[in-house]
Amino acid sequence: MKPRSIGQLALLYLSLFTLMLLAMGVYFWHEIGQTHLQLQEQAARTARVEVAEAMEALGKQTRALGENLAAWDETKQQLVFPEYYALWRDNRVRDSGLLPPGVTAVALYDKAGNLLIDSAGGVTPMPRHLPSPPPATLLKNEAKRSYLYDFLPVYADPGHSVLLGYLGLKTPLREALAHIRAYRYANLDSLEMTLPAQATVDISHAMEVLLVNARPSPEQKELQRLLQHSVARLSLAVLLGLLLAAWWLNRLMVRPLRRLSAEIDALDDPDGDLHAQRLDLQPLRVQELENVRRSFNDYQNRLAELHRNLEQNSRDFFDQARRDALTGAFNRRAFEEDWRGLGQSGRHEELALILFDCDHFKAINDTYGHNVGDAVIATIAQRLQHALRTDDRLYRIGGDEFATLISKTDTLHAQTVAERCLEQVMSHDFHAYGLTEPVTISIGVALILSETSGSERITLSELQKRADLAMYAAKRPGGQKIVFYSPQTEDMKSLVANSAINAVFQAIQNPELIEMAYQAVVRLPLLRHEYSEALARIRFNDTLVQAEAIFPIVQARNLDAEFDLAVIRAIRRDCDTGRLPEGKGVSINISGPGIVNARVIDALLTLLATEPNRKIVVEITETALITQMDTASQNIQRLRAAGALAALDDFGSGYSSLRYLASMPVDLVKFDISMVQLLETGLPRQQLIVQEIAYMVITAGYELVAEGIESASLLDKIVRLGFSHAQGYYFGQPGETPEHVCEGPLSALTAVSHAQPGDIAPGTPLS
Repeated sequence: MKPRSIGQLALLYLSLFTLMLLAMGVYFWHEIGQTHLQLQEQAARTARVEVAEAMEALGKQTRALGENLAAWDETKQQLVFPEYYALWRDNRVRDSGLLPPGVTAVALYDKAGNLLIDSAGGVTPMPRHLPSPPPATLLKNEAKRSYLYDFLPVYADPGHSVLLGYLGLKTPLREALAHIRAYRYANLDSLEMTLPAQATVDISHAMEVLLVNARPSPEQKELQRLLQHSVARLSLAVLLGLLLAAWWLNRLMVRPLRRLSAEIDALDDPDGDLHAQRLDLQPLRVQELENVRRSFNDYQNRLAELHRNLEQNSRDFFDQARRDALTGAFNRRAFEEDWRGLGQSGRHEELALILFDCDHFKAINDTYGHNVGDAVIATIAQRLQHALRTDDRLYRIGGDEFATLISKTDTLHAQTVAERCLEQVMSHDFHAYGLTEPVTISIGVALILSETSGSERITLSELQKRADLAMYAAKRPGGQKIVFYSPQTEDMKSLVANSAINAVFQAIQNPELIEMAYQAVVRLPLLRHEYSEALARIRFNDTLVQAEAIFPIVQARNLDAEFDLAVIRAIRRDCDTGRLPEGKGVSINISGPGIVNARVIDALLTLLATEPNRKIVVEITETALITQMDTASQNIQRLRAAGALAALDDFGSGYSSLRYLASMPVDLVKFDISMVQLLETGLPRQQLIVQEIAYMVITAGYELVAEGIESASLLDKIVRLGFSHAQGYYFGQPGETPEHVCEGPLSALTAVSHAQPGDIAPGTPLS
């Protein structure tokens, strides 16, 4: 027998194995084909059973969840008051958690089956009219997709006796079935419905029109895997002899080296992702190559960690540079960046700028220390951030000043946000920090609205100025704590104008700039002029700065005690020059911070010593600012011992209350003009409250002073209530020198002459 070459033998060997492999393959393919047909038939039957069960469960679930949505109060409300139907349909119903999974459209129908149309005229994919009676649950083909429609009645009462309308739900059938259960046999991607377009069928007949294919069975996949493995093994066996050497060399040397080279080259790519460039962790069979692989893998791990640290440090630095360390709020730098971004992008229509300022924070900081001041500021920031929406940014733009920008807003929404912020701060108990007085904030709001942006183009710079003016207006004593910019707030420009600020500072340095006006306070019921209240104004650069512009600046700049000293010096000047006649009494307003200031008390004691024959009344204003009640009470006692009378001013407004009356040793209580005018303009209940409070204060041993008397009828009421003093335009305007009270109208004098103090018993109507 002729010998054969290794090549020929190898070829013969390969040929024999190839023939055997083909024969076995034909046999296996035939057997697998038969089994595959049987499994397909069984899987098809099982798939339809799965879909039928899912359809039954889907109908029950959709009906149950739809009934919950139909019973929802907001659903009923839309059928009665459909003004916010579009908002309910597009937002509220999806946020409620009542919507069945997979629902793509929701609609409401009136009792006649007509679709509710939203005011915006939006297009809805739901039918515009329901047949009578409306169907319950049906299937429909639309645009080559199958949908499940569910229509449920909406009743106004639990007994289902009052029909309001109908609720419609639209759900893609395939997605809805996918939410019901997991399918082992049915292939939902193949689900089809043999219905013409726009035709419908009740869900109970769904399986008559549904076609679904079965998934490839696990058995078939297993057989295919076995066949592939068998063919692969046979192929390897045939080629093993010929390719063993090449395979061995390729596996042990060539392929690992190529892999290492490719991964090392990837590390040099400057644009590559270090986190994705991981060397293969599978160990290599050659020790030297494995050492190289480990070395490069360790190097890459350290490089990736360094890269992550650099990225995190960069993010932390960027965030810290734009955050306030104390409060966690964004700082002024972030505010200015966002502010410039709004200006550059032009996205500042329907924008609200809200400024928050902590009232009298310097007094808190000076009295209780910086630690308490920091805690107060941090708490205010926390409460404000809690009141804002998650996406709204809070900025700390000053020591005690915060701001926020609300986009896509209107006046009502901005008012709601401001009120929520004020309520959050006011409801917090700051006594835990040792404070004895409430912490309040003033809020200024300025808006750019879409309806005004066309005719009146407002810049961001102008918006910030307006918010500043509104905030200063909110800081006025006795005023609203939330003020929106309006033309009426333009008079607050003096607070931010250099001339007004300079006037206040110059008057503190030179009391000659202060011009005092005096308003008479009369004794009742004789209408005898007993003393005059001193009212401060400033003459600066030929302009008279009025009190309503002075005191917000004084409070905003924490100049209360300094201005009190200037006013006392101005009154001493009027006494020395005779502008305030000898023997005429005078009432001096002293601020809350002033009554606890040693210099102010010494100045008052000096005035009392130099004017022993003059009646001097010290009116204590801004009682909410008195943070050292013991010191205030001791100072008042010193003034009373020196001959002064003490009066609690503006009783009934702001934070003046019975608590302060019980805490401070005063002689007179001045009812605020707002309470006094209730005796004529208020409701019977309001008049009764004022009457009862007056009776209680008189019973406690205090004399009452009524502010704002402008008519004879009001004068008669306060005399009968037992007020001992009165003050107001009825007795004359404030003047540079106190004048004698002119005789009033004959009718008023007659009414007063017949009235005796305390004639009105508690609970007696005034009219």
